[in-house]
Formats: sequence, structure tokens, C-alpha cells
Amino acid sequence: MEFLKLGNTGEKVPVIGMGTWKLRQDGISALRTGISLGSNFIDTAEMYQTEKFVAEILKEGRDNVFLATKVSPHHLRYDDVIKACNSSLNTLGIKTIDLYQIHWPNPSIPISETVRAMEKLVSEGKIRHIGVSNFSVKELKEAQEAMKSEEIVSNQIEYSVTERDPESSGMSAYCLSEKITVIAYSPLGSGSILSSNNKKIHEKLNAIGSEYGKSAAQVALNWIISKGNIVAIPKANSPDHMKENIAASGWKLKPEDISEINSFL
Repeated sequence: MEFLKLGNTGEKVPVIGMGTWKLRQDGISALRTGISLGSNFIDTAEMYQTEKFVAEILKEGRDNVFLATKVSPHHLRYDDVIKACNSSLNTLGIKTIDLYQIHWPNPSIPISETVRAMEKLVSEGKIRHIGVSNFSVKELKEAQEAMKSEEIVSNQIEYSVTERDPESSGMSAYCLSEKITVIAYSPLGSGSILSSNNKKIHEKLNAIGSEYGKSAAQVALNWIISKGNIVAIPKANSPDHMKENIAASGWKLKPEDISEINSFL
């Protein structure tokens, strides 16, 4: 497994993490498989209602997991952030969250109020790092400016072969320049990249993968992490699917193949 630095911290995280949106009870075995293969980054959220499943993994070895979760957009008032964090800690059965993220921006609540609560949680040892999710460049800058004692270390956004907004919006470039890690969710387009609706793209990814002995999904994931400064967090509900995801790292696409994929859209 390859690792990269989280934001401007000394923290190392795997380039292929594990998402838990729509994770089922039987997906817990997949998380165990991921950890055994070196992927210790698990991302969840109070909104997903999967923290209870992640808790089972944490009971088996808290030190083996870098745990990221998120506070919902309707809990961004100061007191609500504190309560939401305490609730997540209780559900997860841990004392400290490694990365606590603002799930979505809420225009009706000042980001300065939310950030103040997040920094309070850091000072109390309840969270270690602060991140955001689904923030635009403008919103990310506002969050950065509101910080007093901490830094924004990550922005979790949708990014895949078929979802290129991070590139066109300037988000990828901005995060790279600011040493903010991009956490790419739905890096396989929630499976749509591999569906008949994207038959041409799927066929092209398969053709490229055949040169490396890799699947279309593995090529799509490797393309994401080849950008640098990016952690992909695909979800897997089976050990075999998890193994396939993890095997998307540890090798590199040729520059010409990256260029071909870049030209898909």
C-alpha cells in the first residue's frame, strides 16, 4: 500500500481508503480485509448511519485504524457540533476521532461558528484534525480564514473518471497549492463507470487494464491516485471487492494511458 501525507501534518494515510456510505452489516468483513492489506483509513459519517458498523472494527484494534467521520450540515451550530461529536464518539466507542469533517457547508450558519466548535474539540482532545467535505474553492477559503489555531487538512469531494468538476473548478490545483489533501468519494462513480450506461469508457478502461493485468475499476482508481495529493475511498461490501480495490495501488499507469483517460470527457 502506498501512503501520502495528510494535509500539512506529519500524518501518513493510505492512498486507497475505505468508504462506508451504504455499507451493510455484511460489509464489516470487507473492512477487516482492507485493514489486513494495509488500508487503515476508514471514512464514515453520522448521516450514513454506519458508525455502528465501524465501531465493531474499532473494538478489534483502535490503533490499527485512522478514523474519519463527519458532522451533518444541520448540526453546524456551535453547541450542535459539540453534541454531534460526542454522539459519534459514543457510537464509535472511542475517545478521539482522527479526522472530523464538516459534511456539507450550510449557508445559514456562519462557518466561523462551526470552526470555533471544531477547534474547541481539538483542544479537548476529542478530535485530532479538521477537514471539510463538498466545499467549493470559495467556501474552503472562507473556512481557512475562519481558523484561529488549527488548519483545514482535507476536502472530501466527488471525483472520478466521469466526474471532473475538481479539475474544472480549480479545486484540485488549489488543494495541491495549499497542501490540503483531496479525499475522493465515489471514485468509481458509485459503480456507474462500470455500467452499460458508460459502455465506451468501460471498454477503454478494460483495454488499458489488459496491459497491466488489472480490471477497469483498478485502472480508474489508479488514475485518481496518480494525480498526487489524493486519497480515494471506494466502498466494498465483500472481501473480494475490497481486495480488488486495494490492488489498485502499488503500480503506476504509463503517462500515455493517463493522458488517454484524461481525454475521456
